Amino acid sequence: MRNLKLVLEYDGTDFNGSQMQVGVRTVQGELEKALARLTGLPEGQRCKVSLAGRTDTGVHASGQVASFKTESAHSTETFRRGLNALLPFDLAVLEAEEVDENFHARFSATERRYRYTVLNQVVRSPLTRRYAYQVTGRFDLVAMQAATGKLVGAHDFASFAGAGWGVPGEDSEEETEGRPSTVRRLTRAAWQFQAGNPRLELELAGNAFLPHMVRNIVGTLLLVGKGALTPEGFMEILAAGDRRRAGPTAPACGLCLVEVRY
Repeated sequence: MRNLKLVLEYDGTDFNGSQMQVGVRTVQGELEKALARLTGLPEGQRCKVSLAGRTDTGVHASGQVASFKTESAHSTETFRRGLNALLPFDLAVLEAEEVDENFHARFSATERRYRYTVLNQVVRSPLTRRYAYQVTGRFDLVAMQAATGKLVGAHDFASFAGAGWGVPGEDSEEETEGRPSTVRRLTRAAWQFQAGNPRLELELAGNAFLPHMVRNIVGTLLLVGKGALTPEGFMEILAAGDRRRAGPTAPACGLCLVEVRY
């Protein structure tokens, strides 16, 4: 049995997220369907794929990683080329390689890097509407950067968790005990921008991320940029561990999983 690793790129607009779901179109579903055809599996059998990170509906990836085990003798180049011939236009395999039998796309990962793109201009941009969140008005980029830099290090990010997490008292004791920790460690948190350029890009890198964490952070940082929240107030929200204190969830279109490191 061989263990293979794939690096994927996809436009998440028309996918119902990355993870397999019955009856809807997903990245994992399309990839497993193509793998079954390429390796000649009997109808109804799956070539189960593991993904490094879960992406929601509308979230993109330029460096998602998948791993799977197979008895196929195809070369790694045949897997790359063959899958690209079978996959839909909005999903591609950039790289394929054979890896150690213990490698796992999700559990072996040590760092994930995300980028969120904001387009700060009045006139809509048809060419970037699927890949950026358009906002208007002036933003205090110095204040946004000051608040963002405080995210580096280990913190409890419950205030920026989604999917019902981070609301004290909402869950039963049994549900809370069975839920993973909301502590994460970020190694990078910074905005990239140039004077006169309407594109603002937030880069976050860390060992792992909570559901909707990046998008909730962006929504709250934009409040800092608009002057509705100070950098100190942002840190108070982080320390509160209460999702109700934070800002709105930014749209999925601006988010991209850029890289996974091992």
